[in-house]
Amino acid sequence: MTFSVVHQLSSVESVDFTETETALLGVVQLLLATVGFGLVFVVVAALRLVTLEPAPPGSALVSVVLGAGLGAGLGAGVPYLVQRRERFDRIARAPAAGVVGSVLTFGTYALLFAYDPVSSVLYAVTYLTSRGASVLGIYGGARARRALG
Repeated sequence: MTFSVVHQLSSVESVDFTETETALLGVVQLLLATVGFGLVFVVVAALRLVTLEPAPPGSALVSVVLGAGLGAGLGAGVPYLVQRRERFDRIARAPAAGVVGSVLTFGTYALLFAYDPVSSVLYAVTYLTSRGASVLGIYGGARARRALG
């Protein structure tokens, strides 16, 4: 199902989150990412690939910066760049973009999970929150401008 959403997003001439259909596809993609984060968490925890111990106390700031910074950058940054920059819009329409985006999103999550499970959870929450705010903000902002103008 993830690939069909990615295919629908990449089969349009331009990714435009101000359009209802594209914004809804963005929300569906967000829901699928939520499921993906949950599955990775369950698999990694069940297979005990990493310990579920937090990083040493001295690295708490690093964990927070990595988790929140990467989550916000990948979560909110990508929709914003795709919407506002033509070069990123063309890249987003490439057939491999969905695969690369998924690998980057979940690969970052898995690496953070190996470093510090707390930073990975912070990454996932920040990613999902910022992605949702970005997609809905772009859509809602466009609707408000149309209503006022």
